Amino acid sequence: MLSVSFYGVLGVACASIGLGLITLLNNGKSRTNQFFATLCGLAGVYSVINYLADHDQARSLVWVRLTFALSAFLILLMFLFINNLSRKVFSLTPTLIFGALTTIVAIITLLPNFVPRVELSPDRANVVEGSLYPIFIAYVVIGIVLTFWLIRHQLIHSTSVEKERVRYVATGLILTAVLTSITNLFLPLIQGNNDLAALGSYFILVFIGICTYAIIRHRLFNIRILVARSVAYVLLLTTLAVACGAILLVISRIFLPSTSETVQQGIITTALALSVALIFQPLRLFFERITNTVFFRNGYDTEVVLNNFTKLLVSELDLNRILKRSLTELSESLHIQFAQIIVFNNDRVYRVEHYGELPRRLMVAPELAKLDKPMLVADELPGGERKTLMDKHGVRLSMTLRTRDEFIGYLLLGDKLSGEIYSTQDAELLEIIAGELAVAISNAKAYAQIQEFNLTLQARVDHATNRLRVANRHLKELDHAKDEFISMASHQLRTPLTTIKGYLSMMLEGDAGKLSKGQSEFTQYAFDSSERMVNLISDLLNVSRLSAGRFLIQTKPTDMIAMVNDEVRQLQSHASAKGIKLIFDAPPGGLPPAEVDDNKTRQVVMNFIDNAIYYTQQGEVRVTLEKAGENIRLEVRDTGIGVPEKARKKLFSKFFRADNAQTVRPDGTGLGLYLAKRVIQDQGGTIIFSSVEGKGSTFGFELPFKPVKPIHEVPHHGRHNPHKA
Repeated sequence: MLSVSFYGVLGVACASIGLGLITLLNNGKSRTNQFFATLCGLAGVYSVINYLADHDQARSLVWVRLTFALSAFLILLMFLFINNLSRKVFSLTPTLIFGALTTIVAIITLLPNFVPRVELSPDRANVVEGSLYPIFIAYVVIGIVLTFWLIRHQLIHSTSVEKERVRYVATGLILTAVLTSITNLFLPLIQGNNDLAALGSYFILVFIGICTYAIIRHRLFNIRILVARSVAYVLLLTTLAVACGAILLVISRIFLPSTSETVQQGIITTALALSVALIFQPLRLFFERITNTVFFRNGYDTEVVLNNFTKLLVSELDLNRILKRSLTELSESLHIQFAQIIVFNNDRVYRVEHYGELPRRLMVAPELAKLDKPMLVADELPGGERKTLMDKHGVRLSMTLRTRDEFIGYLLLGDKLSGEIYSTQDAELLEIIAGELAVAISNAKAYAQIQEFNLTLQARVDHATNRLRVANRHLKELDHAKDEFISMASHQLRTPLTTIKGYLSMMLEGDAGKLSKGQSEFTQYAFDSSERMVNLISDLLNVSRLSAGRFLIQTKPTDMIAMVNDEVRQLQSHASAKGIKLIFDAPPGGLPPAEVDDNKTRQVVMNFIDNAIYYTQQGEVRVTLEKAGENIRLEVRDTGIGVPEKARKKLFSKFFRADNAQTVRPDGTGLGLYLAKRVIQDQGGTIIFSSVEGKGSTFGFELPFKPVKPIHEVPHHGRHNPHKA
């Protein structure tokens, strides 16, 4: 009858060989996987032969010699596996030399002068060492020392995630090798018996256990999902086996005495089988949830990530902020150690942005050119130049960013914090994000280049004005060229933007069919962004007209109360979204129509109210319209950030913005107040302004009343309810 120890050794062998087969079947082309699988298989065979050396005493001497021969080849495989674990250390020649040495030692172990005989005792075979025995001991010492050196070299030259893998595998190998050497090699020399040699078969479990943990926690061999599912099914089968055994035992003891009929046993067994069938699926799902919780804690919702990313892109125009916020959002959502975006312009690096810890050395343009595929995942590459390059720089995934007509740059991602490889879910998400990001970067580049051009040209104009007053004519020509450029660029941009805005509006109104909630939300974001761009272009055109002398005031009878009320109503949703009260105090007795430029004055009113809402974090914005002597007086008072004293003198200058305003609203142009002042002054009015930094501001104007005969009956408005303004 076979003993319990035999089944224990058989279990160790099956576990070792099984782990090797799983690794080999997952990626049989990988040298690392091949060496590991062979090492596991040979370790399983070693455990069985080591058992037979003690228990098959008729052939004990043969099994003992085979045990030593297998030990020599196990040391060789340990060397080959560590040599190729993260990156290859020794070349072919040193490897062949060590392989030849191993073969010689293995042949020596089979000679009579190595172990001439064994001394048999019950369940034990004590080895009698021959004259060649010291050669094997020297070989073992050399092999262990060489493996230690390889481990140290791999740790020094590996990435942070690779170091974790090397540490775990090295720990398992070293513990197994050292413990086995002590019990099967050195203690027999010291004690003169092999009493502990049987433990060598079980020490392989140390290696298997630590390697399994490295597979699950640090993606060793990229078979994490397979091992996690295997753990789930082992738990499931173990639970069912124990439960069924216990139930059958209880039933047989209580309900089925030795005299019971076979029919009763059949009925109970059938009922139990049906019960197992019913609970199998719920139990399987239960254990899979447990393993998913343990092994896959860093998941994410693709739809949520895409939604957040789209909101980010449509809310930004500044290139640097798009790059920084995109990398932060992407890295935190996918739990990535470091990420990098490299933007090109005219085949040269234009912008570089990083997230997290930088790699040891940044890639240069010729190296980046080798990563010319839409997506490259380092862990999926069999080898070659790209694989070597990505490993060298710690890049695990590379993507090219392209629009339909333009190459934008590269998105480079490092290791995941969890140690997992990039999955199919990651790849599909990144493909969508890469397309959106490329378009956003392309738009931001165009916008940044226009801004940079304007700033550069304005700086040149200011410099020439201060330094070369005698060249005034030339400066005017430059200024004229600038205005012509702005006008031309604005006209060119306005036409497609108007088209885009029109189609987006039609989509929101349902002309293209009913939109889903998500589609409607994204379309609204795009519509709002195009609205901001149209307003920006309008400001640029007005500046151009001012400089060219084509900014004309065209007055007509205008109902000022209706004008202000319309603007307040349109901006009410913006104020409500920020939790700010927007209040309009109209004159109790109403006002007759006044002779003003309706469109331009309306733009001034909208600008004052919109600014007040943007720069107010909490509190209220109060709009007051009244007759002040022979003038119409409008005031917009807020409880916002206020204007610093040092910025007040330049506040109404072209392109000027206070520092605190730039922080709250980075996408402003500094043209709104400049145009407002010109509109009011050109109508013979004056600007009203006062502010206390941190407490709020008041912006407004006074215009000559110039009453005209009413063109229609003006209703009596009375004082507006602040909550309905």
